[in-house]
Amino acid sequence: MMSQSSVFNVFELDDDKLIEQFVQGGDRLLASANLRIEVHGGLSQLLARNGDPIAIMYLQNKPCNVIVKQSSPFLKLIDRLLIDRDFVMFGNASSRAGFIEYKYYATPAGYRIWYTEPAILWKKWWPTEKFQDKQRFNMEILVNFKQNWYPVQNIIVNAGIFTIKTIAGQLELKREQQVLWLAQIMSENTGVMANIQPPVSTTNVGKIPAIIGSSVATPVDLAEKIHQKQLEINPDRAWEIIKKLEQRLQAQIGLNTEMEAKVDRLENRAVMVEQRLQVVYKYLQEIGVDPRDVYNGKKNTDN
Repeated sequence: MMSQSSVFNVFELDDDKLIEQFVQGGDRLLASANLRIEVHGGLSQLLARNGDPIAIMYLQNKPCNVIVKQSSPFLKLIDRLLIDRDFVMFGNASSRAGFIEYKYYATPAGYRIWYTEPAILWKKWWPTEKFQDKQRFNMEILVNFKQNWYPVQNIIVNAGIFTIKTIAGQLELKREQQVLWLAQIMSENTGVMANIQPPVSTTNVGKIPAIIGSSVATPVDLAEKIHQKQLEINPDRAWEIIKKLEQRLQAQIGLNTEMEAKVDRLENRAVMVEQRLQVVYKYLQEIGVDPRDVYNGKKNTDN
């Protein structure tokens, strides 16, 4: 039974237009000569005439994800439309055989998201590494690290291992692994990023949590501000303002690192206390003393 939130509007559309409507989400019942959209139970399904699913969008999932039938003749069109809407293809869907899974990621303004082998990231990052002054950030490419986006400081390749360094730490990936990254959108006349093409992959890969915006300033927020300032401010004052923003970014990352270090120290202390208690308990058991009696003050261990 269809939920009351669904709207029973059926329009005669061609297949391509119907697929565009499916990718955009929503809760309308639509149909074309060969396809139809049905929405119920938090699912939006793109169905063939015989009722077989071509694609399924899980509207209630956070982040929203879509699975697409690999053998469908509409796969290429659906893939392009999903990527244009910042969905990332993660390979074979674990929930259904013969389907490919896509996940939506909130992408900062002015960037496009990619999920590729590290060699492709390296090939696109290397031409952008033109800043001799390492106090400045190369904001053209950002990499996902610790569930956030950071500028790539350096990529070192050694014996098939890619070490991707950022100001918040580094990633070490094998050649066949995948990495999530952002490329700054540039015009065809000015940038090398305009013609990046993602590789087609159907291998199973690990799941990566989505980046969800919050009211707290993040490195991505400051990165966007730096980018906007570069476009809008007076060139005479550009360096001064950008330096201030970069200092704020460095300070925030330093604070995050300090907090992580404190948590690590607390965890280490807890482990040490637990180990010492285990030694004491073992000693008490060896001399025939019940640890509970010591705890309740009935006995002491002076002897």
